[in-house]
Amino acid sequence: MDVFDFDTYGRLKSDYIKHNSLFVAYDYDNTVFDYHSKGIDYSKIIRLLQICRLLGFKLILFTANEGGRLDEILIDLKEREIPFDFINENPMFATRKPYYNILLDDRAGLKE
Repeated sequence: MDVFDFDTYGRLKSDYIKHNSLFVAYDYDNTVFDYHSKGIDYSKIIRLLQICRLLGFKLILFTANEGGRLDEILIDLKEREIPFDFINENPMFATRKPYYNILLDDRAGLKE
């Protein structure tokens, strides 16, 4: 199996050219934050999100956290300069299914 799927890349490139942006959704726990305190460094993923912001991508924090925990997360994201534009919402469509072009999530096979 190829590591890089050129059909997927072509679609992302086409969407980016057409809309001048892409939507990147990411989770918080074990994606940008070491929830289980295993000493995992998420700086590469955080840097990737910062680069995505510079490229004009729209960033969506999708998390199961809510209430006071979500408030703590938002403070942490701001302190560590992890960008986001939306929180648990679909910016393009009124649907329950999250809309994104790229998903960064430990549960979706993302490696640190």
